[in-house]
Amino acid sequence: MTPQAVAQAQLDAYNAHDVDGLCALYADGACQYRHPDILLAQGRQAIRRRYAERFAGSSPRAQLLQRIVSGNTVVDSERVHDGASYTELLAIYEVMNGQIAKAWFRNGATTQLRVARHEDIPVMEALIARSGIELSKGFYSEEQAAAVTKHVFGVDTQLVEDATYFIIERDGEALACGGWSKRATLFGGDRHKSGPDPLLDPATQPGRIRAFFVDPSAPRQGLGTMLMQHCEREALAQGFQLLELAATMPGVPLYKAAGFESVEDFALTLPGDVSVPLARMRKLLSGC
Repeated sequence: MTPQAVAQAQLDAYNAHDVDGLCALYADGACQYRHPDILLAQGRQAIRRRYAERFAGSSPRAQLLQRIVSGNTVVDSERVHDGASYTELLAIYEVMNGQIAKAWFRNGATTQLRVARHEDIPVMEALIARSGIELSKGFYSEEQAAAVTKHVFGVDTQLVEDATYFIIERDGEALACGGWSKRATLFGGDRHKSGPDPLLDPATQPGRIRAFFVDPSAPRQGLGTMLMQHCEREALAQGFQLLELAATMPGVPLYKAAGFESVEDFALTLPGDVSVPLARMRKLLSGC
């Protein structure tokens, strides 16, 4: 096999959690290192033990972002997903006679999704304010963006209490937040709510997708998709077959890409007689 084919076979075997297949791609005396020179495993048996331990307690999946081939060396830039987190990884393979003779791995930043806590609220409010202003450019006027951010956007603390609101962090820095809801409120933070917020009936009513915001410093990195996939799994596990949301115009492309369809356009009139267009969108969950 060519070096490129060996690297691809290694990736495929890793994602299949195929320890035998992985070990067959390594030479008898192969070495794995944490870049640049910390020995992780030497010899096929040591490599076997390392992969067996890796797969014993989790189900990682490597996503190839970029591959560079130079002679007998292959450099893969990957994103390794494991549950509700992923880690950036640089993998370098030296291939000799159709097998990996040496491999170096260098871990980058770890991005993790977790349940938001009350102590996260100030950080999330600041993130939401930044996102509401910056990511509305090209969709809303400055007046509209300022009005909806001030009067509507924000954390709904009921979602935090329900443990259905999440925060995504990268090495401890908040980059996104969002959630789903089993309650009637369709949109808006605490400042926009009034009155009771009753529970929905999963058998007859759609669950809600609520308050997705990505920090302007981290656009187009798949964070919204990561939130959406997690929320859909959670809602489905709670018996909801349909999801509904009120989308601001900046959010419509994300929601369409996630399979939501627009069912109604409407406008929100805010103080100062500012009108902000929104879209009601719905999605039937797969597996229903």
